[in-house]
Amino acid sequence: MEIGILDIKGSLPLFEDFGDLPTKIIDEKNFKEIKDLDCIIIPGGSLIESKSLTNELKNEILNFDGYIIGICSGFQILSNKIDIGRKSNVPIIKEGLGLLDVNFSPLVCTDRVEFNLKKSIFGEGVGFGFHCHTYGNIEIFDKKTKILTISNVKKIDYKVGSSKEIISGAFKGKIFGTMVHNFLDNEFVRDNFLKHLKISDDEKEKIFEKNKLIKKKLKNRSLKNQLTKNKETNGCKNTSENTNRNAEREKSRKNRIKGVILLSTSSNSGKTFLTAALSAKLEGKIFVAKIGGDVRDIVPSLYLLREKMTKYNSIKIGNRGWVDVKEFLNHVKEGGYDYVIVEGVMGAFTASFKNMSSYQIAKKLGFPVYIVSACNLSGMEGAFIEAVSYYHLLKKICGIKVEGIILNKIYDLEIFNALKNLARKYGIKLYGVKKINKEGRGLIPEVEIDYEEFCRSAFEIDLDIEIPEIDFNIKQLDNKTFIEELDLWMKSFNIENHK
Repeated sequence: MEIGILDIKGSLPLFEDFGDLPTKIIDEKNFKEIKDLDCIIIPGGSLIESKSLTNELKNEILNFDGYIIGICSGFQILSNKIDIGRKSNVPIIKEGLGLLDVNFSPLVCTDRVEFNLKKSIFGEGVGFGFHCHTYGNIEIFDKKTKILTISNVKKIDYKVGSSKEIISGAFKGKIFGTMVHNFLDNEFVRDNFLKHLKISDDEKEKIFEKNKLIKKKLKNRSLKNQLTKNKETNGCKNTSENTNRNAEREKSRKNRIKGVILLSTSSNSGKTFLTAALSAKLEGKIFVAKIGGDVRDIVPSLYLLREKMTKYNSIKIGNRGWVDVKEFLNHVKEGGYDYVIVEGVMGAFTASFKNMSSYQIAKKLGFPVYIVSACNLSGMEGAFIEAVSYYHLLKKICGIKVEGIILNKIYDLEIFNALKNLARKYGIKLYGVKKINKEGRGLIPEVEIDYEEFCRSAFEIDLDIEIPEIDFNIKQLDNKTFIEELDLWMKSFNIENHK
């Protein structure tokens, strides 16, 4: 029994366990071997956006007479058409392989879900998983294509409401697709599939043992490892300065966990890009998490690192997200991590009056914080002023341990150096990240993203910030309301009270 997993540009072959079934890696070099498989799994990722399926690979899949299982983006590849035109005035249509009579259009969902599995070779019943997609609205156009899964979701297109059922999977013949990640990780789903294939218990154990080796190989093939090796080959590493710095880091992180939260002055400040850049630079075991439920933002980092998405990667904020602060902290403490990077949601103070802001979660976590401010709207000068205001309010009034400021998309080194000297005068660490040349739809997580291009660009960023040790014994900060903290902050400016 040979079950393949497609590992090409833009795919996420370790995003989930896929039932511990894959026994063979299929990539751009050996895709001709698809014909020898019993089943091929096409994982999620950015397969549509990355344009990574060559005509030759498409033909191998089209001519394959075994079982095909597509998850998320892998499902979309099997469809007729995919409209990826979210936030576009007109549809942006991409052609699928046409193996399933299904069309996709924009619908955002990042829920952990309960799904209803319709009768098929996977059995039938209720299972659990999660959605993580931007275009997930499914229309079935042919009676021969049947519904595979129906998901019970509460959050669609950023709006949280009462539970709603949506079609999340379809099948025809030996072709199966679902938007539910962890679909095959439901034991009854996996075991029914193996039973259908008449796999004995002994064969089943052999598959699992082979899968362990496959996972190690896939991990070693991560984009981060590839890019790091290329950099070493080109002589960009192993200088005495880098060697000494890495030795110091190795010494300082022994038996310790370091971490930061990236909070920003607004949305679209580049938190996702900088989270990926930090994931690329840091060495050791790294855990990346998102405040709130929009886990799409941390997928680039997971793509770069080849790490699995778990419930602990999303920290609850109000009724959005997957686990509460206590659960998250317990996981981080016991996970054996060297670094933890937490990406905030929207601006640091957005939704503070509803107690649903990033800064309020940061207070509960007690992690060190960096403030990210983008220079593309109010210029470098305005971005600096905004960041310093946030720095003062968060550190002096809210009691958060603010480590420094990161100005993103800087475009003038002379201005930046002047601002850095001024910041240093007042004990503020200021870092700058240059504006990248490539910008557009393919680099925007909430709209359209090519994980490969996004992560390669993040890898090239020069960002070497200090990441302190996490103090898990920090006392819970006081319970002042946002308006009380804002009032104290305004008093600190000696603004005249007109009451």
